[in-house]
Amino acid sequence: MNDSRAPRNRTPATVDLRPHAEALLHDPNPVYARLLEQGPVHRAVQPDGAEAWLVLGYPEAKEALAHPALSSDPTQADRNWRARYLGDPDTTEFPHGRNMLNSDPPEHTRLRKPTTQAFTPRRIEGLRSTVEEHTERLIRALPETKPFDVIDDFAAPLTLSMICTVLGVPDLDHGRIREWADRVSFPKIPQDAITARQELIPYFDELIGAKRQEPGTGLFDALLRTADTDLLSHEELRATAFLLLLAGHETTISLLSNAVLCLLTHPEQLALLRRNPDLTSQAVHETLRFAPPAPSPFPRFAAEDLTLDSAEIPGDGSHVKVMISSAQRDPREFPEPDVFDISRTPGYLLAFGHSIHGCPGRSLAHLEASIALPALLERFPDLSLANTPDKLNWRVGPLLRALDHLPCQAHAAERRPTNPTRAA
Repeated sequence: MNDSRAPRNRTPATVDLRPHAEALLHDPNPVYARLLEQGPVHRAVQPDGAEAWLVLGYPEAKEALAHPALSSDPTQADRNWRARYLGDPDTTEFPHGRNMLNSDPPEHTRLRKPTTQAFTPRRIEGLRSTVEEHTERLIRALPETKPFDVIDDFAAPLTLSMICTVLGVPDLDHGRIREWADRVSFPKIPQDAITARQELIPYFDELIGAKRQEPGTGLFDALLRTADTDLLSHEELRATAFLLLLAGHETTISLLSNAVLCLLTHPEQLALLRRNPDLTSQAVHETLRFAPPAPSPFPRFAAEDLTLDSAEIPGDGSHVKVMISSAQRDPREFPEPDVFDISRTPGYLLAFGHSIHGCPGRSLAHLEASIALPALLERFPDLSLANTPDKLNWRVGPLLRALDHLPCQAHAAERRPTNPTRAA
């Protein structure tokens, strides 16, 4: 495909995104698409006033995610970022500690090893029956005669049950876990997330202590055993549990609810999936491309000078925000990128990360979505939105963009309005 973008200076002008705050909340794709036409890398003032480098193009995003000059370690961040997101310009640690997500090699290698050893394909596949049981229980409770919320009544309790199963969290604590995860993922102000993290510290301390006294056979118990072998500290174990909670809960809620929304606003694709259930995996894959739960991964910080495309980024700890949601709509990589097409030839996605920071829990997320989505569609063959897409509300957090609610009904309305451009 021909690249018709205009020539760019090596030091691009700063783009002010604050006037586009409302558009970025409701439908960010056109905003980023216009920027991508001008170039794949931009310096930008974000809607919250913080400055960052935005990486919008697919090859540039893939390069950035693996670039050795871009660090995931908050000790490399500039003071402004630490003040805004960690609450203290002088701190170099997150309140919950260090895990594989916020570290670089060689520490990253050591911190990641226990999780990859515990999250084996065999153990993930062993959770299939549990996912099926929770899915069946929740679907049977959904009403057929009045609207229900796909998120509150199905996706959230399903993914919460699964991640609590993985971590060994007692049933009575599910409500608290859900509240903490929500406050961290979608804080009204940065301090909300900091406070929630601090509240989770004693909870995970107690959970890990209890599991050490009475070891079980669950996935987190396997993680504890491999962590002890590889000499992870208690604080590092706690930070890993914290990461599993957020990565295994909020993102999977969004994956499942986004898949439902995309299908209901693209009835021809829904019909294709109903005729060909074997396309379920591709439907999940296309959702990850078209409407990824995390538009950008954990922040990267420029620890050294680097050049992406023709943009020179100084190694002063600048925040580099890799916009996966834009990269996966780059027409240089994905023909007709704004078309939701479950029969599209699957390409290599960045939605679960890339290089050393690829998500070790991707198999569990895919398992949950590939079971829950067809079960919901089979239970309700005339499923439809209970409201028009433009009435749906979105929430944006430091890493995630997600629907607040997704009201649906068992029977299709007589006239079902759709608006594919606003679906994600």
